[in-house]
Amino acid sequence: MSKTKYRNGPSDLDKSSIDYEAIQDPGHMHSVGAWIGVILVFVGVAVASIGTLIVNNSGWTLFFVGCGIVVLGAIVGPILVKAGLGPKIHRNTLQR
Repeated sequence: MSKTKYRNGPSDLDKSSIDYEAIQDPGHMHSVGAWIGVILVFVGVAVASIGTLIVNNSGWTLFFVGCGIVVLGAIVGPILVKAGLGPKIHRNTLQR
């Protein structure tokens, strides 16, 4: 096998040199606080979208209520993560 600067495909990959502990999942999707924030933003976007479809004045009200829910989700999510509902550090995860 020739020594080149770039890989030539999977045949030159030395799997024994991979540090699997260093590339473990860092904890994505394991945070209750982040999920609550994302769900609030999703609901806010849905409410604001419905508000844009309503022609009368209550549609604007619904639109701005949805925008408020989006802002609330963007504020509440990080607060909940810092309050202890964030991802837990496991033995097999990447620690920062």
